[in-house]
Parts: sequence; structure tokens; C-alpha cells
Amino acid sequence: MEIINWSAAKVLFDVMQALLTALMAAYVYWLNKHRASQAAIKGTNDRIDGVERKVVNLEHKVERLPDHEDIKNLQDQMARTNVLLAEISANQKSTSVQVNRINDYLMNQPRGGH
Repeated sequence: MEIINWSAAKVLFDVMQALLTALMAAYVYWLNKHRASQAAIKGTNDRIDGVERKVVNLEHKVERLPDHEDIKNLQDQMARTNVLLAEISANQKSTSVQVNRINDYLMNQPRGGH
């Protein structure tokens, strides 16, 4: 009798080789699936980074916009400016009336002299 049954050893080796090949195939499948997931994650991260940059940009723009208090202060300044312009207009009208009176007076004076 033989010490090693070569037929059984060959069958056992073939079964081990088939199991190892199946394990390698499963590992390659899992690795490729994982690699695709990493690419998708990277793409998503890139999009999120782009959106985040846009949001930060908008936040900076919004921070520089005038708020309600700034607009109220501007309205108050415009109201004061309107009052001052009305006063200047009234003063200009009175000055114009006085200049016209002086002009009329000088035009109606007889010329003396020569």
C-alpha cells in the first residue's frame, strides 16, 4: 500500500486551487467595487467643496450688504439733506428777489453827470 494516495492529493490540490481562485475573484470584485465607491466619494467631495466655496463667497457678500440700521441712517441723512436743500432754495429765492429789486432801482435811476 502506498503511503500517499496521489489521486486523493491531486483532488485535494484541485479543490484548494479552486477555492483560492474563488477567493481571489471575490477579493478583486470587492476591490473594484470599493475603488468605484472611492471615485464616487471623491467626486461628491469635489462638488461639496465647490458648493462650500460658493456659500462662503455669498456669506462675504451678504456681510457687506447694508442692514436695516444702515438703510435707516441713510434715509435720515437724506431727509436732513432735503431740509437743507429746501432752506437753500428759500434763501436763493429771497436773494433773487433782492437782486431784482436792486436791479430795478438802478435801472430806474436817472443818469447823472456828463
